[in-house]
Amino acid sequence: MKIIFGIFLIFIGTLLLTTIFLDVFSLSFLTRIFHNLGLFWPLILITFGVYFIYLSVRKRWLYFLSVGVFSAFLILLLVWPYESVSTPGKYQVFTGVKRISFKSGGFTVRFIEGEELRVYASSGIEVSKLGSDLIVKGSLWRKLGPKIVEIEFPRDIFELSFENGAFTVKGEFEENRFTRIETKDSVLNIRFNFQKMNVPLYFEAEDCVLEVLLRVPGGISYFIDKKDGLLLKTIEGNIIESDFNPDLFFKLKDGVFRVHLEGGI
Repeated sequence: MKIIFGIFLIFIGTLLLTTIFLDVFSLSFLTRIFHNLGLFWPLILITFGVYFIYLSVRKRWLYFLSVGVFSAFLILLLVWPYESVSTPGKYQVFTGVKRISFKSGGFTVRFIEGEELRVYASSGIEVSKLGSDLIVKGSLWRKLGPKIVEIEFPRDIFELSFENGAFTVKGEFEENRFTRIETKDSVLNIRFNFQKMNVPLYFEAEDCVLEVLLRVPGGISYFIDKKDGLLLKTIEGNIIESDFNPDLFFKLKDGVFRVHLEGGI
């Protein structure tokens, strides 16, 4: 067990050194680790199971097997792919949706503009509708591998929420289609490109790790209200900071936040 604990310390130390000297650590990398942890955590149970059997029978090969399983678990956290370039095959069409909620597990979400609300989901993703809420829920018990959700939506206005999971979200839009984005108890990496800001966007994040990259038209205004937590803010281009009816309003609480805004670039 001391060797297993030592391997874990080496793993953590290697990550920290990578952060300092190679500058490859990012919130998207952290998203990958959280996602893969959700997939491969049963290997921890196997590790301890094999080790307890070793304590009973004292077969040396069982000890090395437990060390090997745990080492494989740490390697999979780093190298198992999180995203896939393939598009999910099946799709569902929905009407009357005002809010899209993403819950549990870990998956990639891609938004594209279209004529109607269509949801393409890979295996391991459950999609259902409750009233005007569309619920997209990941399952840790189905399909080992990347999970993809692609949402094609019409020229309507929506709200988005992310909760209890690790999500990577991407989209390019002719104009902003979202009035509100909420995230809680999650790891979220979101990248949106808006050519026009026709409606203000309210962004609320609590108890989460968040990385936001927004490319927006030049001349818009923004304001960030942060209470507790760590914030790294980067502003490029012609964007105005103002708390008077801003086009982008961020309310951040209790978490690690990175907000990068590019205006008119």
